[in-house]
Amino acid sequence: MASREWSVREARLEERAEVSATLAEALAGDPVFAWLFPSVRRRSAGMRQLFALELAHWVFPAGGRALTTEDFRGASVEVPPGRSSMTMSLSGAVGLVRVFGARLRRAGPLQAFFDHNHLQEPHYYIRTLGVATRFQGQGLGTALLRPTLDRCDREALPAYLEASTERTAALYERLGFVHLGELRVPDWGPRFWPMRRPPLV
Repeated sequence: MASREWSVREARLEERAEVSATLAEALAGDPVFAWLFPSVRRRSAGMRQLFALELAHWVFPAGGRALTTEDFRGASVEVPPGRSSMTMSLSGAVGLVRVFGARLRRAGPLQAFFDHNHLQEPHYYIRTLGVATRFQGQGLGTALLRPTLDRCDREALPAYLEASTERTAALYERLGFVHLGELRVPDWGPRFWPMRRPPLV
């Protein structure tokens, strides 16, 4: 399907439910989230709750932002330099326990594994990117990333993300991201590919 022009804007905190619903639909088949939420029946609700918690208790308080379209056809979540390690208020942490229940034994070590292997230099962290299924292949993912990449170029800082499939890694490569290796979450967890994009200065 041909690429088109997209109008991208910053989402507001009170729109986190809509942003989270879009991300949950877009990433329902993502290997990392399938591993975290193995029950297909419960996955969508769990992902919506998780994304909403991250936005309310980590991303927005850390000065990050969610980029989306007027009608929430996709979203990209960005965290600024120095704030990439997930820290939450007590109420946010309690919310995570409710979301995961016994699966917190997977979610906690997964986040610790991400943090341990995270890029160490100052950078913008692209936490999550997703495009609703019916709008994929139209250039929206690139459009959602563009404000973050432009900010990186202006501030002479790299961007960093973890690609969870080889298909998405190929998209990021076209945008200037470079592979930093391949990692697998311990205990038969999913693979992912850390990627860094140097600033264009």
